[in-house]
Amino acid sequence: MKFKPIEAPSATDLFVTQIKNAIIAGQLKPGEKLPHERELSESMNVSRSVINTGLSRLQQLHFIHIQPRQGAVVADYRSEGTLETLNQVVSFDGGYYQPSLLQSIYEFRQVTEENIVTLAAKRQDKPSLRLAQAALDQFKQSNTIQDWSLTTFDFFHALALASQNQVYPLIINSFRPMYLKLAEWNSKDGGNAEFIKRNQALLDAISAEDVNLAVKLDHALIEWSFRDLMRA
Repeated sequence: MKFKPIEAPSATDLFVTQIKNAIIAGQLKPGEKLPHERELSESMNVSRSVINTGLSRLQQLHFIHIQPRQGAVVADYRSEGTLETLNQVVSFDGGYYQPSLLQSIYEFRQVTEENIVTLAAKRQDKPSLRLAQAALDQFKQSNTIQDWSLTTFDFFHALALASQNQVYPLIINSFRPMYLKLAEWNSKDGGNAEFIKRNQALLDAISAEDVNLAVKLDHALIEWSFRDLMRA
């Protein structure tokens, strides 16, 4: 087996992650001014070049604005962000998503997955449906949170492939960090047996070409998976 070299994150990466996570978590709000570079450098014990480079990267990701003689100000990434900003948001690793973002993810999944399961039930792409079943079977054999999360993503990605829509698998891939994070939280809450039961019922409805039941079960699955997170 060939091992990959381990690379520690740079000081700039750590700075960007800390500020980005604070913005996504709502600890830093749009319009809020960040301390000057010198203050950040002293309080975070890094050089000003690290701060300067990190702020430039945060601006490229649309998390802040750097204004002449004003310094760095937190931007509203929701209205100004790009796909790269979205990738940063869904890969957020600073704890639980803030409630407004959880609500947005919930609404996104309701609309997107309804279309996916509808098309999958109508088009009956057997190889992709077999991939979904294989992911569920693998989930039953998994014994770590990481494995549960990965097989959860594989299941939903297989359903996207089964829709035979060329865009949906790419969208689900873009939201891979989100699916992994939500699956991790659900697994920690001890919902694995219920997950298997609900997803098997969903897959059975899709395989039986029962569009209405598949949509109903998918909506119920999303409601169930978000129930505790939305109350947190």
